[in-house]
Amino acid sequence: MLSALRLLAELVSNLVLFVAVLGALRALWRGPDLTGARLLVVDGMLLALNLKVVATLLRTLEVQTWPQIGLFAALFLLRTGLKRVAAWERAELRADPA
Repeated sequence: MLSALRLLAELVSNLVLFVAVLGALRALWRGPDLTGARLLVVDGMLLALNLKVVATLLRTLEVQTWPQIGLFAALFLLRTGLKRVAAWERAELRADPA
């Protein structure tokens, strides 16, 4: 059951990112709004990373050995770092819309 929930969270996160990229491409197709397109991608990436963290946390219930715990910790730190960078990028884009 947990594996199915984890896979569902992974699938939804991938779909969210895909839809965000399609929205950004659509925004670029309609006009030269590069900042708006970048904001769409960053917002989609942040939501997708949140869902990936949920999937990773669901995986913790299956972690049983020290190498698995280390891999989980490394993935969690990497995703947290990516979220901080994406949030910083979003703040920069919203502050300077030029």
